[in-house]
Amino acid sequence: MTMTVGLHSTHEPGETDGEDGPSDQEDDLPKSVDAAFRPPCSDDTLPSGVWFGPKGSEATERELIAFLGSHNGVAVLQWPRDAHRSERFFRLGIPCLWFVQDPADLPPVRGASEEWLPRTASDLDIHESLRRLCAWSATERSAAWPELEENGWLHLGEHGIQLTPPETCLAAPLVAHFGEAVDDELLTRRPARPEPRRNGPFVSGLDHLNREVNGLGLEVVPATDRTHLIRRCR
Repeated sequence: MTMTVGLHSTHEPGETDGEDGPSDQEDDLPKSVDAAFRPPCSDDTLPSGVWFGPKGSEATERELIAFLGSHNGVAVLQWPRDAHRSERFFRLGIPCLWFVQDPADLPPVRGASEEWLPRTASDLDIHESLRRLCAWSATERSAAWPELEENGWLHLGEHGIQLTPPETCLAAPLVAHFGEAVDDELLTRRPARPEPRRNGPFVSGLDHLNREVNGLGLEVVPATDRTHLIRRCR
């Protein structure tokens, strides 16, 4: 199995990396990484995304999390620099590949969704690790069914995200009819929204819900002109 990989980074010119001071994007990557993204041609490909780089803006991070979640992607992080960011990925079920500088100081790997490699790892080792993590994500999510709790937590298997009350109202009928078209009138049949709307708050609410659930590998899409559904990302 090989992968097609999109390389994404939150690094911007002149950006500083928290307490570590200025960070050069090239220095953030193992020197052997580039070749790992050119696997041999194969009919058995696994679309994915890989995220390198120090933390960017909150908006950029949300966008990249949505991309990784919707593409069975992997967050590639440095230990211990990115320790404070890993919980968000773990909660959403986005796998992480850690690069470590000192083999005597390792990240607390919590299961099959996380692996670590030394910064001197070979191209083959990096590629194999990314392949395993992407495959784990695809398998784990395809076997789970979404469930929405009254407190707004949307779960997909052992992972989940907490929605706001407006998002929960939109998500409830969609999740209850997972993979099926739901009439927009049903989606807007709430005390605060007595009538369906084809634009404004209704559309923006669906767009925001879609971005939120992307992190779990789900998406909200129109089925017809007057219906929407929630499904696994394609």
